[in-house]
Amino acid sequence: MDEFISDVVKINRSAEQIYGLVADMSFFSQAVPDAQIKDVEDFQCTQDTCSFKVRGMELGIRIIDREPYKTVKYTGYKSVPFDFLIWLQLKEIAPDDTRIRIVFRAKLNLMMKTMFKGKIKKGLDKIVHQLSVSLNRS
Repeated sequence: MDEFISDVVKINRSAEQIYGLVADMSFFSQAVPDAQIKDVEDFQCTQDTCSFKVRGMELGIRIIDREPYKTVKYTGYKSVPFDFLIWLQLKEIAPDDTRIRIVFRAKLNLMMKTMFKGKIKKGLDKIVHQLSVSLNRS
């Protein structure tokens, strides 16, 4: 599997507070406004899943594991074109100082890796920075 790692960002909250939000996928519908999701339709979230359509293809992400105050693990479901795992990792440095990052592992064929390698890293960075903005103001 290929691995991509986002930037590490600082959140001015405890790991417990952040975990309480990110371990419930319905948070993401508030954290990432529809206007910022290009080409995405029917974005819906429950506690354990998010689903959406991109150019008519229905895609989804679901939580597969939670380790309180440390990690939330996600994978794809529905018509996702390749297998992947996502870890949202939390590390509390001090009270009200938690660092987060996203690790993305995917089984990509050579063509997909060539086409999307840079875009995946940029996308992860954009997501983690948007989470930082949302979590620091919540």
